[in-house]
Amino acid sequence: MQLYLDDNLDKMRELYIEYGESFADCVYADCIYEEVEFYEWVDLAFDCLKWDGIFYVQTDYHTVAHYKLYLDYKFENEGGKFINWLIYKQEWGGVPKNAFPRKHDDILMYSKGAEYKFYRDRIQVPKVTAGTSLDKKGTGLKTPCDVFDDLGNFHTTSKERIKKGDRNIQWQKPLKLMNRLLLPVTDYGDVVLDPFMGSGSTGEWCKQNNREFIGIENDPEVFEIARKRLED
Repeated sequence: MQLYLDDNLDKMRELYIEYGESFADCVYADCIYEEVEFYEWVDLAFDCLKWDGIFYVQTDYHTVAHYKLYLDYKFENEGGKFINWLIYKQEWGGVPKNAFPRKHDDILMYSKGAEYKFYRDRIQVPKVTAGTSLDKKGTGLKTPCDVFDDLGNFHTTSKERIKKGDRNIQWQKPLKLMNRLLLPVTDYGDVVLDPFMGSGSTGEWCKQNNREFIGIENDPEVFEIARKRLED
């Protein structure tokens, strides 16, 4: 496990030079930014990603359309492909008076190459038709669809929540989401790169599932919280 308190642009450049080649089997980036032209990190993370690796960008309505256009261009011109536009749905939070409530994040999924791993048997969920004649395979299970409305809400009072002082760390993601995203596309010993590490949820998932983790965070206080979480 490698944790870096640094600017992710500088550190990804250094790591790419240090390894001398692409080294990450999967990139997961939770980056809710309003700077719609902030793409330099994408290019660097792409260089760090191995051929046939998986690239996730999690964002929201502010930037998802811009990222989709840029990533389509980037991956298609470099031999990669778009796989899924995933929706991570939650039903808590504020409700505006004159608009539909915004209750989801957008997760764009790409591969750097066509022969990527996807073990769908690892993330099967119960079918509504289990035990009926419509369950043709008789397993009672199916691959979850691209709208993750079955993971439940990650409430502010969850025991999994990490605190910064007396407040929850902003934008923390639950381990069950990490499991849904990372379990089907990585194997034991694979390297997961998180250039926006935050409180370290990706790193904790990697520790629990025998994956190697490289995390980068530029906020000293948040970095120290993640470091203690992962070392403990």
